Amino acid sequence: MTTLTPRQQAALEQMGIRPVALRRPKVPLALIHPADMALEQTQLARDLLLLLEQSLEQCPVAHSENEMPAHRYWVMGTPRPGSATHLFTPRLDKPLSVDDKRRIWRSLQRWL
Repeated sequence: MTTLTPRQQAALEQMGIRPVALRRPKVPLALIHPADMALEQTQLARDLLLLLEQSLEQCPVAHSENEMPAHRYWVMGTPRPGSATHLFTPRLDKPLSVDDKRRIWRSLQRWL
């Protein structure tokens, strides 16, 4: 499992989140986000990917699923029900409540 910094540990504890083993941690994952979203400046996305033992640089990033072949797509900025291949979450470049962050992490855990 990835070693977390004290800041990351404190943020996770505040949300009631504990890192857990994922069922399929190495499944190819593509990040899909709106064109105007500065994903590289989104600390929450970086932290969540770190828990998945990936970095933002390792994940292909595209504006639509048609641009990037992958087994799984994390679509940011489109909150709607997910599927076996797609996880939809709100935009991560805006402030989220602790409950919203917890919901996203739990969704990631179930989905992967």
